[in-house]
Amino acid sequence: MKRLDMKKLLLIGALAISGHVVMAQQHRCGTDEHLETLIKQNPSIKEAKDKFEADYRQFQATYKPEDYKTTQQLGKKAAPKYIIPVVVHVFHNNGSENISEAQVMSEINYLNKSFRNAVSDTINRRAGWFKTSPESTDSFYYDYKNLAADSEIEFRLAKKDPQGNCTNGIVRIHTPLTSKGNDDLKRMSVWDTKRYFNIWVVRQINRGNTIGIAGYAQFPFGFGGGASTDGIMVIHNEFGNVGTSQPGQTPNVTTSTHEAGHWLGLYHPFQISTDSCGLDGDGVMDTPPTYFNPSSTEPLRNRCNNKSFNTCSTEKPDRPDLQEAYMDYFIGNCASNMFTLEQKARMHKVLDEIRRTLWQEENLRFTGVIDGPATCPPVAAFNTQSGITCEDGTISYLNFSYGGTISTYEWTFEGGTPATFTGATPPVIKYATAGKYDVTLKVTGPNGTSTTVLNDYVTVQPKVSQLPKSTYFADWWYQNNWQEQGWKFVYENPKNQFVRFPVSYENNASMRLTRDPFNINSSIGSLFSLVSPSFNLTDMTNPYFEFYYAFAQATLPANVGGGNTQEELKVFTSTDCGKSWQTRATIGSGAISTIGTGSAAVLASGIDFMPSDQSKWKLVRINGNAVPKTENVLFKIEFKYSGGNNFYIDNVRIGLSTGLSQDLLAEKIKFSAQPNPFNQSTQLSYELSSKENVLVKVYDITGKEMGVLFEGVQDAGMQKLELDRNTMNLRSGFYFIELSINGNRLSHKIVVE
Repeated sequence: MKRLDMKKLLLIGALAISGHVVMAQQHRCGTDEHLETLIKQNPSIKEAKDKFEADYRQFQATYKPEDYKTTQQLGKKAAPKYIIPVVVHVFHNNGSENISEAQVMSEINYLNKSFRNAVSDTINRRAGWFKTSPESTDSFYYDYKNLAADSEIEFRLAKKDPQGNCTNGIVRIHTPLTSKGNDDLKRMSVWDTKRYFNIWVVRQINRGNTIGIAGYAQFPFGFGGGASTDGIMVIHNEFGNVGTSQPGQTPNVTTSTHEAGHWLGLYHPFQISTDSCGLDGDGVMDTPPTYFNPSSTEPLRNRCNNKSFNTCSTEKPDRPDLQEAYMDYFIGNCASNMFTLEQKARMHKVLDEIRRTLWQEENLRFTGVIDGPATCPPVAAFNTQSGITCEDGTISYLNFSYGGTISTYEWTFEGGTPATFTGATPPVIKYATAGKYDVTLKVTGPNGTSTTVLNDYVTVQPKVSQLPKSTYFADWWYQNNWQEQGWKFVYENPKNQFVRFPVSYENNASMRLTRDPFNINSSIGSLFSLVSPSFNLTDMTNPYFEFYYAFAQATLPANVGGGNTQEELKVFTSTDCGKSWQTRATIGSGAISTIGTGSAAVLASGIDFMPSDQSKWKLVRINGNAVPKTENVLFKIEFKYSGGNNFYIDNVRIGLSTGLSQDLLAEKIKFSAQPNPFNQSTQLSYELSSKENVLVKVYDITGKEMGVLFEGVQDAGMQKLELDRNTMNLRSGFYFIELSINGNRLSHKIVVE
C-alpha cells in the first residue's frame, strides 16, 4: 500500500482526473514531518508508537470486518459510540482568516458526515471485476461501496470551557503569527488536550522550513492528550465548506477529516515504507497496495474508471487504488469520501486505549456537550494594529466581538477623546498626554453581557525625545545596561532570544541569537528586532545610525525549504513613536552572510558559528536622507531567521555629528585612549592638521556631563590630554569622551575599573 514520494506529487501543476483537468493546490499534509520532529526531540515517542503497532498487529489476528459494520434502522443512524468535545482556536490578524461561526459549524457538520459515512458523494465509490495484471485472465470482484465504514464517532463543539464558563466552543486570538502557524503558536491558546479535541485555524502553516501545508496533526502515540500541542492545525481556506473555504481537489474540503484521522492513529497509505511494492503501508490490511511510478510521464494515471496493476505483489491480490480513502492524496471527483472498516477498528482502538478520557460521560458533562448550556452571552473582543502613539496622536480600533447576536456596544477609552462611545465601530481616538491607558468594551445580547478590559493597552509617548543630544550606544561590552538606556529586543517568536555572549567586534561582548538549524524551536521567517529609544535630531546636519553584525547564512538540504533560505536583515525608522515604520535598508539572502561561501559548510558541520576576527563582521550604516531630522526618531534593526547559524549584533550607535562621521573623524585625527580600561588615569591623543577650536567633555552612561577636560584653540600637530579619575570624580563604570573639533564630534567609550 505504498506510493513513492507522494508528497512531491501534490506540487505538480495540473493533473488529468476523471477526464477533466484540475489544478492541484500547492498544499499538503505536514503530519509526517511533525512526527519526525517530535521523535528527534523525544525518542520515547517512537517507543510508544512501536508498542502500539505491535499490539495492533496482535489485534489484527482476531479482527473481523463484520464486527465493525453498522445497519440503519428506519433510515436513521444509530447513536454514536464515541462523542468527542471540540474547541476551535481561530488565530487571525483581522484578515479573512478570522472565519465566521457559520464556517466553523460547516466544518463540524462535515466532520460528522465524513466519520458517520453520510457524505453526499458516495455514488463515486467503485465496485466491479478486476484483473490482477493486463496479461492475466484471472479476475476477482472488489467492492469499495461495502468497505466504507460508519466510524460511529461524533464531534461536538464544547459548551463549557476548562473553567466551567459558558462557551460556543470557538476562541479568537489576534496575532500576526497566524501566517506562521506551528506548535509554538498552539501554546498561545490551548484547552486541556485530555478533555478537548483542539483544532487551530490559521492563515498559513510553517512546519520546519516547508511552506504550503494545508494541515497537520499530532499522532496519539506517547501523549494520549497530555501535550499542549495535541490536536490538528488547518489553514482557513481548507476548513469547512462556506466562507473562505476553497474546494477544488474534491467536491468537499476534507483536510480536517484527513488530519482528524491522523489524530486518531491513521497513517497515509504510503507511510511506513518507501517502496511501491510493500503491503503494510498504513498498517491496515483492507486498504490495497498502491502503485506509483515516479518516472512515469503521467504519475497519477489511475483514474475513477481505470485500473492499476501492482504486479510486484505476490502475497496479496491487487485491487484498484483506493482513491476514495480520506487518508490518501488522490484528487478528483472519486477521491476522499470514506474510511474503511479496518481504519474504523484502528481508530476505535486508539479511542479505547489512548484517548479514553475524551469520550467518557464525566468529561462530556464537564465540557458541556451533554446537558450543557443551550446559549451563551456574546464575547467582547477588539484590537488595534498598533497600541502605540505620540502625544496628540490617534489610534483606530477594530471590533471582532463574536458569539451570537449583539444589540449594544459600550466602549471606554481611558485617557482618550472621546472617552466613551456606543456602537460597533468607534471613531478614531485621540490621546493628548503621555502614559499608559486601559481600553474597555462591554457587549450585550439577548443571552447576556460580557466585558473585556485590556489593561495598559495603549502607550502614549512624549512628542519630543527626552534624551540629551549626544552620541548614544546600545553596547553589551561593560555594564550591559542597554535596557536602562531605553533599548529593547522584540521577539515575534519568544522561544529564541538574544543573549549576551563573550564574542565581540572590538571588545568582549555582543548579543547573540542562537542558531536552530531546522527550525524545530522557532518557525521559519520569525522576526527578531532591536528597537532604540527616541532621539531628537532636529539640529543635526549629518546624523547616522550604524551597527556591526556577524552571521553564517544557511543553505539547507534540498528536502528542507527547497534548498534555499530567506534570511533578511532590515533597518527601519519611525517618527510617530513606533506606530509605523519606514524601511531604510534591506540586506537579503545571498548578501547577508558575513563569512562568504563558508556558510553552508559551517551549518552542515553542526559547529556553532563564532566570528573569530573583525573580518567576519559587517558594518551597516544609514545616513543622509535615510535618517529623519525630526524631534522624535526611533530606529529598529529587524532580522528574519530561517534556519541559518548564530546571528550576532554589536556596537549599535547613533552618531549625532554635525560634519564628518565618527569613523572618518577618528581615522583622520588618529584618536586613541590608552590604557582603556584604566584604574587611575588614561591619556587621550589626537592629531590636528591645522589650528582648530577644540572641546573635550566627559559624560556618564545616562548622558550626564561629568566635566570639561579641555576647551580652547590648539595648534596643528599631535595633542595629548591626561584624564584623571579623581579630578573628574569618576567612579568605576562606563563613560564617554566627546571630542568636538570645529563642530565635528567624536564620541569614544572608556571604562574606569
